Amino acid sequence: MPVSLHIVQSADPKCTGICKIISVLAHHTASSGYRISVLFLEDGSLLEEMQSEGITAAVVPWSGGQKDLAGALRVWKWMRDHPAHITHLHFGGRKVQMLVRITGTAALVRHVHGMVVEPDLSPISRHLLIGSDAVVSSSEAVAKTLSNIQSEVIYAGIDTGPDPPPPPAGVGPIRVGVLSRLVPLKRVEAVIEAQAQLAEMGIELRTEICGEGPSESFLRDLAKHLGIDDKVRFLGWRTDTAELLADWDLLVMPSMFEGFGIAALEAMAARRAVVASRVGGLPELIDDGTSGILIPAGDTGALVQALRKLSLDRTAIDRMGYEGWKRANTLFSGDRMAQQVFALYDRLLRS
Repeated sequence: MPVSLHIVQSADPKCTGICKIISVLAHHTASSGYRISVLFLEDGSLLEEMQSEGITAAVVPWSGGQKDLAGALRVWKWMRDHPAHITHLHFGGRKVQMLVRITGTAALVRHVHGMVVEPDLSPISRHLLIGSDAVVSSSEAVAKTLSNIQSEVIYAGIDTGPDPPPPPAGVGPIRVGVLSRLVPLKRVEAVIEAQAQLAEMGIELRTEICGEGPSESFLRDLAKHLGIDDKVRFLGWRTDTAELLADWDLLVMPSMFEGFGIAALEAMAARRAVVASRVGGLPELIDDGTSGILIPAGDTGALVQALRKLSLDRTAIDRMGYEGWKRANTLFSGDRMAQQVFALYDRLLRS
Protein backbone atom coordinates (compact mmCIF):
# COMPACT_ATOMS: atom_id res chain seq x y z
CA MET A 1 0.00 0.00 0.00
CA PRO A 2 1.54 3.38 -1.01
CA VAL A 3 2.35 5.68 1.89
CA SER A 4 1.75 9.43 1.85
CA LEU A 5 3.95 11.15 4.43
CA HIS A 6 2.79 14.60 5.51
CA ILE A 7 5.53 16.82 6.96
CA VAL A 8 4.22 19.55 9.26
CA GLN A 9 6.26 22.28 10.91
CA SER A 10 5.01 21.72 14.43
CA ALA A 11 2.66 19.70 16.59
CA ASP A 12 1.84 22.97 18.33
CA PRO A 13 -1.83 24.06 18.07
CA LYS A 14 -0.84 26.75 15.53
CA CYS A 15 -0.86 23.95 12.94
CA THR A 16 -4.34 22.70 13.86
CA GLY A 17 -5.90 23.65 10.52
CA ILE A 18 -3.34 21.61 8.58
CA CYS A 19 -3.82 18.63 10.88
CA LYS A 20 -7.57 18.74 10.39
CA ILE A 21 -7.04 18.43 6.64
CA ILE A 22 -4.71 15.47 7.17
CA SER A 23 -7.16 13.88 9.58
CA VAL A 24 -10.00 14.03 7.05
CA LEU A 25 -7.72 12.51 4.40
CA ALA A 26 -6.83 9.68 6.78
CA HIS A 27 -10.50 8.94 7.35
CA HIS A 28 -11.02 8.51 3.60
CA THR A 29 -8.16 6.12 2.85
CA ALA A 30 -10.20 2.90 2.94
CA SER A 31 -11.04 3.03 -0.76
CA SER A 32 -8.02 5.06 -1.90
CA GLY A 33 -5.29 2.49 -1.54
CA TYR A 34 -3.08 4.93 0.41
CA ARG A 35 -1.89 5.04 4.00
CA ILE A 36 -1.34 8.40 5.71
CA SER A 37 1.48 9.17 8.14
CA VAL A 38 2.64 12.43 9.71
CA LEU A 39 6.05 13.77 10.69
CA PHE A 40 6.22 16.84 12.92
CA LEU A 41 9.47 18.78 13.17
CA GLU A 42 8.56 20.25 16.56
CA ASP A 43 6.78 18.71 19.55
CA GLY A 44 3.31 19.65 20.72
CA SER A 45 -0.14 18.43 21.72
CA LEU A 46 -1.24 17.68 18.15
CA LEU A 47 0.97 14.58 18.13
CA GLU A 48 -1.20 12.82 20.68
CA GLU A 49 -4.39 14.00 18.96
CA MET A 50 -3.31 12.51 15.63
CA GLN A 51 -2.22 9.26 17.27
CA SER A 52 -5.54 9.02 19.13
CA GLU A 53 -7.27 8.99 15.74
CA GLY A 54 -5.22 6.00 14.67
CA ILE A 55 -2.90 8.02 12.42
CA THR A 56 0.78 7.08 12.43
CA ALA A 57 2.55 10.22 13.68
CA ALA A 58 5.96 11.07 15.09
CA VAL A 59 8.05 14.06 16.16
CA VAL A 60 11.65 14.40 14.98
CA PRO A 61 12.96 17.83 16.07
CA TRP A 62 14.63 19.89 13.37
CA SER A 63 14.69 23.64 12.94
CA GLY A 64 15.03 23.30 9.19
CA GLY A 65 18.06 25.53 9.31
CA GLN A 66 21.46 24.93 7.75
CA LYS A 67 23.24 24.98 11.10
CA ASP A 68 21.10 22.25 12.64
CA LEU A 69 22.91 19.37 10.94
CA ALA A 70 22.11 17.02 13.80
CA GLY A 71 18.41 17.67 13.32
CA ALA A 72 18.69 17.09 9.57
CA LEU A 73 20.44 13.79 10.21
CA ARG A 74 17.71 12.71 12.64
CA VAL A 75 15.01 13.47 10.07
CA TRP A 76 16.93 11.67 7.31
CA LYS A 77 17.34 8.56 9.45
CA TRP A 78 13.65 8.57 10.40
CA MET A 79 12.55 8.92 6.78
CA ARG A 80 14.98 6.19 5.73
CA ASP A 81 13.43 3.86 8.30
CA HIS A 82 9.87 4.92 7.35
CA PRO A 83 9.91 5.16 3.55
CA ALA A 84 7.09 6.97 1.75
CA HIS A 85 6.00 6.95 -1.87
CA ILE A 86 4.54 10.48 -1.69
CA THR A 87 5.90 13.22 0.55
CA HIS A 88 3.37 15.98 1.12
CA LEU A 89 5.11 19.09 2.46
CA HIS A 90 3.04 21.57 4.45
CA PHE A 91 6.11 23.49 5.58
CA GLY A 92 9.76 24.08 4.85
CA GLY A 93 12.18 25.72 2.49
CA ARG A 94 14.63 24.31 -0.01
CA LYS A 95 16.65 22.50 2.67
CA VAL A 96 13.64 20.46 3.77
CA GLN A 97 12.85 19.73 0.15
CA MET A 98 16.40 18.60 -0.63
CA LEU A 99 16.40 16.32 2.41
CA VAL A 100 13.15 14.75 1.22
CA ARG A 101 14.65 14.17 -2.23
CA ILE A 102 17.68 12.28 -0.98
CA THR A 103 15.46 9.86 0.93
CA GLY A 104 14.21 8.56 -2.42
CA THR A 105 10.55 9.56 -2.27
CA ALA A 106 8.83 8.98 -5.61
CA ALA A 107 6.98 12.30 -5.67
CA LEU A 108 6.98 15.52 -3.68
CA VAL A 109 3.84 17.63 -3.20
CA ARG A 110 4.09 21.15 -1.83
CA HIS A 111 0.90 22.41 -0.14
CA VAL A 112 0.54 26.20 0.15
CA HIS A 113 -1.98 27.16 2.81
CA GLY A 114 -1.58 30.95 2.93
CA MET A 115 -0.66 34.00 0.92
CA VAL A 116 2.05 35.26 3.28
CA VAL A 117 4.77 33.83 5.48
CA GLU A 118 4.41 34.51 9.17
CA PRO A 119 5.43 36.19 11.37
CA ASP A 120 6.73 38.99 9.13
CA LEU A 121 3.91 38.52 6.56
CA SER A 122 6.36 38.49 3.67
CA PRO A 123 5.10 37.22 0.30
CA ILE A 124 5.61 33.55 -0.53
CA SER A 125 8.80 33.07 -2.50
CA ARG A 126 8.46 31.10 -5.72
CA HIS A 127 11.92 29.65 -4.99
CA LEU A 128 10.33 27.58 -2.20
CA LEU A 129 8.17 25.82 -4.78
CA ILE A 130 10.65 25.13 -7.57
CA GLY A 131 11.52 21.47 -7.74
CA SER A 132 8.21 20.15 -6.43
CA ASP A 133 6.41 17.57 -8.54
CA ALA A 134 3.08 19.26 -7.77
CA VAL A 135 1.90 22.35 -5.92
CA VAL A 136 -1.47 22.45 -4.15
CA SER A 137 -3.08 25.80 -3.28
CA SER A 138 -5.71 26.05 -0.56
CA SER A 139 -7.79 28.53 -2.61
CA GLU A 140 -7.89 30.44 -5.88
CA ALA A 141 -6.71 33.51 -3.96
CA VAL A 142 -3.58 31.65 -2.85
CA ALA A 143 -2.97 30.26 -6.36
CA LYS A 144 -3.00 33.80 -7.80
CA THR A 145 -0.13 34.82 -5.51
CA LEU A 146 2.15 32.07 -6.84
CA SER A 147 3.73 33.96 -9.71
CA ASN A 148 4.49 31.73 -12.71
CA ILE A 149 3.99 28.58 -10.65
CA GLN A 150 1.31 26.17 -11.81
CA SER A 151 -0.74 24.85 -8.90
CA GLU A 152 -3.87 22.82 -8.37
CA VAL A 153 -6.54 24.32 -6.13
CA ILE A 154 -7.88 21.77 -3.68
CA TYR A 155 -10.21 23.19 -1.06
CA ALA A 156 -10.13 21.83 2.46
CA GLY A 157 -13.00 19.45 3.15
CA ILE A 158 -15.03 18.46 6.16
CA ASP A 159 -17.33 15.54 6.92
CA THR A 160 -20.81 16.85 7.75
CA GLY A 161 -23.10 13.85 7.92
CA PRO A 162 -26.33 13.46 5.90
CA ASP A 163 -28.55 15.63 8.10
CA PRO A 164 -28.09 19.25 9.20
CA PRO A 165 -27.29 19.88 12.88
CA PRO A 166 -29.89 21.64 15.05
CA PRO A 167 -30.20 25.42 14.61
CA PRO A 168 -29.14 27.85 17.36
CA ALA A 169 -31.41 28.04 20.38
CA GLY A 170 -32.46 31.57 19.41
CA VAL A 171 -33.02 32.87 22.94
CA GLY A 172 -31.12 35.34 25.08
CA PRO A 173 -28.22 37.51 23.92
CA ILE A 174 -26.53 36.60 20.64
CA ARG A 175 -23.67 34.19 21.38
CA VAL A 176 -20.65 35.05 19.28
CA GLY A 177 -17.76 32.65 18.90
CA VAL A 178 -14.15 33.10 17.79
CA LEU A 179 -11.92 30.17 16.80
CA SER A 180 -8.49 31.61 16.19
CA ARG A 181 -4.87 31.88 17.09
CA LEU A 182 -4.54 35.06 19.13
CA VAL A 183 -2.09 36.92 16.92
CA PRO A 184 -2.33 40.42 15.40
CA LEU A 185 -3.21 39.34 11.84
CA LYS A 186 -6.38 37.63 13.14
CA ARG A 187 -7.59 41.03 14.46
CA VAL A 188 -9.68 39.52 17.24
CA GLU A 189 -9.77 42.92 18.95
CA ALA A 190 -12.35 44.00 16.37
CA VAL A 191 -14.87 41.59 17.91
CA ILE A 192 -14.35 43.10 21.37
CA GLU A 193 -14.54 46.66 20.05
CA ALA A 194 -17.71 45.86 18.10
CA GLN A 195 -19.30 44.29 21.16
CA ALA A 196 -18.61 47.42 23.20
CA GLN A 197 -20.16 49.66 20.54
CA LEU A 198 -23.24 47.45 20.31
CA ALA A 199 -23.61 47.54 24.09
CA GLU A 200 -23.85 51.34 23.82
CA MET A 201 -26.75 50.81 21.38
CA GLY A 202 -28.49 48.55 23.88
CA ILE A 203 -27.58 45.31 22.05
CA GLU A 204 -26.03 42.74 24.32
CA LEU A 205 -23.71 40.01 23.05
CA ARG A 206 -21.92 37.16 24.77
CA THR A 207 -18.54 36.39 23.23
CA GLU A 208 -16.34 33.32 23.70
CA ILE A 209 -12.81 33.38 22.31
CA CYS A 210 -11.25 29.98 21.78
CA GLY A 211 -7.52 30.03 21.10
CA GLU A 212 -4.08 30.88 22.39
CA GLY A 213 -1.38 33.29 21.36
CA PRO A 214 0.71 36.34 22.23
CA SER A 215 -2.22 38.76 21.83
CA GLU A 216 -4.24 37.24 24.68
CA SER A 217 -3.13 39.64 27.42
CA PHE A 218 -3.80 42.63 25.15
CA LEU A 219 -7.28 41.33 24.32
CA ARG A 220 -8.09 40.72 27.98
CA ASP A 221 -6.96 44.24 28.87
CA LEU A 222 -9.03 45.68 26.01
CA ALA A 223 -12.20 43.95 27.18
CA LYS A 224 -11.60 45.23 30.70
CA HIS A 225 -10.84 48.76 29.48
CA LEU A 226 -14.08 48.81 27.47
CA GLY A 227 -16.06 47.55 30.46
CA ILE A 228 -17.24 44.29 28.89
CA ASP A 229 -14.82 41.81 30.44
CA ASP A 230 -17.77 40.14 32.19
CA LYS A 231 -19.31 39.41 28.77
CA VAL A 232 -16.14 38.10 27.07
CA ARG A 233 -14.80 34.66 27.98
CA PHE A 234 -11.35 33.42 27.03
CA LEU A 235 -11.48 29.65 26.72
CA GLY A 236 -7.85 28.95 25.91
CA TRP A 237 -6.93 26.09 23.60
CA ARG A 238 -9.80 23.62 23.13
CA THR A 239 -10.28 20.54 20.98
CA ASP A 240 -14.07 20.25 21.41
CA THR A 241 -14.87 22.77 18.67
CA ALA A 242 -18.05 20.93 17.62
CA GLU A 243 -19.49 21.33 21.12
CA LEU A 244 -18.49 24.99 21.24
CA LEU A 245 -20.09 25.74 17.87
CA ALA A 246 -23.28 24.03 19.03
CA ASP A 247 -23.49 26.59 21.86
CA TRP A 248 -22.88 29.63 19.64
CA ASP A 249 -25.20 31.51 17.31
CA LEU A 250 -22.51 32.53 14.86
CA LEU A 251 -18.77 32.68 14.23
CA VAL A 252 -16.84 35.89 13.63
CA MET A 253 -13.57 35.89 11.66
CA PRO A 254 -12.20 39.46 11.21
CA SER A 255 -8.79 38.37 9.88
CA MET A 256 -6.50 40.52 7.76
CA PHE A 257 -5.16 37.44 5.93
CA GLU A 258 -6.67 33.99 5.35
CA GLY A 259 -5.57 31.46 2.80
CA PHE A 260 -8.85 29.59 3.16
CA GLY A 261 -10.47 29.66 6.61
CA ILE A 262 -10.87 26.22 8.22
CA ALA A 263 -12.71 27.68 11.23
CA ALA A 264 -15.31 29.24 8.93
CA LEU A 265 -15.84 25.89 7.21
CA GLU A 266 -16.25 24.18 10.58
CA ALA A 267 -18.89 26.74 11.53
CA MET A 268 -20.74 26.19 8.26
CA ALA A 269 -20.67 22.43 8.79
CA ALA A 270 -22.16 23.04 12.26
CA ARG A 271 -25.00 25.10 10.69
CA ARG A 272 -23.74 28.38 12.06
CA ALA A 273 -23.69 31.69 10.23
CA VAL A 274 -20.31 33.32 9.67
CA VAL A 275 -19.32 36.99 9.65
CA ALA A 276 -15.86 37.27 8.11
CA SER A 277 -13.44 39.58 6.33
CA ARG A 278 -13.50 39.65 2.57
CA VAL A 279 -9.91 38.44 2.28
CA GLY A 280 -8.07 35.53 0.69
CA GLY A 281 -10.14 32.40 0.20
CA LEU A 282 -13.03 33.44 2.46
CA PRO A 283 -15.13 34.84 -0.44
CA GLU A 284 -14.72 31.48 -2.19
CA LEU A 285 -15.98 29.68 0.90
CA ILE A 286 -18.77 32.01 2.06
CA ASP A 287 -21.63 33.08 -0.20
CA ASP A 288 -22.08 36.68 0.95
CA GLY A 289 -25.62 37.38 2.11
CA THR A 290 -26.63 33.73 1.80
CA SER A 291 -24.40 31.62 4.05
CA GLY A 292 -22.82 34.53 5.92
CA ILE A 293 -21.77 38.16 5.72
CA LEU A 294 -18.46 39.39 4.31
CA ILE A 295 -17.06 42.73 5.48
CA PRO A 296 -14.06 44.80 4.38
CA ALA A 297 -10.88 43.80 6.21
CA GLY A 298 -10.04 46.17 9.05
CA ASP A 299 -13.52 47.80 9.05
CA THR A 300 -14.83 47.55 12.62
CA GLY A 301 -17.82 49.72 11.70
CA ALA A 302 -18.90 47.17 9.09
CA LEU A 303 -18.57 44.42 11.69
CA VAL A 304 -20.78 46.40 14.08
CA GLN A 305 -23.44 46.81 11.39
CA ALA A 306 -23.33 43.12 10.44
CA LEU A 307 -23.72 41.98 14.04
CA ARG A 308 -26.46 44.54 14.66
CA LYS A 309 -28.36 43.31 11.60
CA LEU A 310 -28.18 39.69 12.70
CA SER A 311 -29.06 40.45 16.30
CA LEU A 312 -32.28 42.08 15.10
CA ASP A 313 -33.14 39.22 12.74
CA ARG A 314 -32.57 35.81 14.27
CA THR A 315 -34.29 34.13 11.34
CA ALA A 316 -31.42 35.39 9.18
CA ILE A 317 -28.94 33.64 11.47
CA ASP A 318 -30.84 30.38 11.13
CA ARG A 319 -31.24 30.77 7.35
CA MET A 320 -27.57 31.56 6.79
CA GLY A 321 -26.53 28.68 9.01
CA TYR A 322 -28.63 26.23 7.02
CA GLU A 323 -27.35 27.55 3.68
CA GLY A 324 -23.80 27.30 5.01
CA TRP A 325 -24.34 23.68 5.99
CA LYS A 326 -25.65 22.87 2.50
CA ARG A 327 -22.63 24.56 0.96
CA ALA A 328 -20.20 22.70 3.22
CA ASN A 329 -21.98 19.42 2.57
CA THR A 330 -21.76 19.71 -1.21
CA LEU A 331 -18.89 21.96 -2.31
CA PHE A 332 -16.51 21.41 0.60
CA SER A 333 -17.07 17.82 1.66
CA GLY A 334 -14.28 15.66 3.01
CA ASP A 335 -14.97 13.07 0.34
CA ARG A 336 -14.52 15.60 -2.44
CA MET A 337 -11.20 16.83 -1.03
CA ALA A 338 -9.92 13.28 -0.54
CA GLN A 339 -10.83 12.26 -4.09
CA GLN A 340 -8.91 15.23 -5.50
CA VAL A 341 -5.82 14.62 -3.35
CA PHE A 342 -5.68 10.89 -4.03
CA ALA A 343 -6.25 11.47 -7.75
CA LEU A 344 -3.24 13.80 -7.69
CA TYR A 345 -1.17 11.13 -5.95
CA ASP A 346 -2.23 8.58 -8.56
CA ARG A 347 -1.16 10.85 -11.42
CA LEU A 348 2.21 11.52 -9.83
CA LEU A 349 2.97 7.86 -9.20
CA ARG A 350 1.91 6.87 -12.72
CA SER A 351 4.20 9.49 -14.21
